[in-house]
Amino acid sequence: MHKPTIIAHRGFSATAPENTIPAFLRAIDAGADMIEFDVRLTADNRLVIIHDATLERTTNGRGAVAHQTLSQLRKLDAGAWFGSEFAGSVIPTLDDALQLCHGRVLVNIEV
Repeated sequence: MHKPTIIAHRGFSATAPENTIPAFLRAIDAGADMIEFDVRLTADNRLVIIHDATLERTTNGRGAVAHQTLSQLRKLDAGAWFGSEFAGSVIPTLDDALQLCHGRVLVNIEV
């Protein structure tokens, strides 16, 4: 019998802010087989990891992700909403996530 595949939804989002590097690291450390995350396109055609089309729920920003450049998004705090220990976490790019996961864990990219 095969063991089930453990997929960390938006990283280990029960213990760190979803779709952030801390959530991905915690998923890897916990032994997840795969990390699922969401990608969105920025105004300057960069792929970033964030679930919602807008910024309000998981960052200190406002408005649509698609209307912001990567540089603008990188200035936002994507962790303080979850807890003070995560203050200063940024919205990662797809490249950031793939580099982190390479050789360590499978990825499931939701577009």
